[in-house]
Amino acid sequence: MKKLTLILVLCSFVLSSNLSAQIKVNSSGYVGINNTNPTYRLDVNGDMKLVTSGGKNFFMSGSSFYANPSYNADLGSTSYMWYRIYATYAYFTYNPVIGSDSKIKSNIKDLTTVKDKIKLLRPVTYNLKSDIPELQIDKSNNVLQYGFIAEELQSVFPEMVTTWGNDLLGIRYTDLIPVLVQAIKDQQTEIDALTKRVSDLESKIK
Repeated sequence: MKKLTLILVLCSFVLSSNLSAQIKVNSSGYVGINNTNPTYRLDVNGDMKLVTSGGKNFFMSGSSFYANPSYNADLGSTSYMWYRIYATYAYFTYNPVIGSDSKIKSNIKDLTTVKDKIKLLRPVTYNLKSDIPELQIDKSNNVLQYGFIAEELQSVFPEMVTTWGNDLLGIRYTDLIPVLVQAIKDQQTEIDALTKRVSDLESKIK
């Protein structure tokens, strides 16, 4: 009975498909809510709220999408993780955790001397171009950035460079952390050796 009542209510909205209709279904099967000319399967004009069985409220307002008034949300889960997230600007108020347990790794090898490769890297400052559609850069918020040129890094550490979008190259910057740590260790080994040589020479002079 409840289903029949709901169907009758929906039909009353659909049949009254004039300019003031709240729900509109056009000849292509596109559904519009507060929209008399839908161009998508579901085309809503206005803010949206979705209440799930778990009690979490999801909201969409303008170009913002968030969950519950506290803006708390999970993207995926430990069983169903997101594969890629593309963003022009990403802000975090916490430290992101990257899975690094030995149980999820194979082919583990120690890094060897990397100082010669480090010398080939060219750190730069830059601004992103605002005329590339994939980047969606806001000119008013195009801040000065620090980093590397992907094409240059690719010739030294090809594994750290990936392709995305319209054949654009990206860098996995976190992969540089262990390389820089190894470079510091290599440098410290040389410093320790030189310090010992100086100490030995001073002892002979005395």
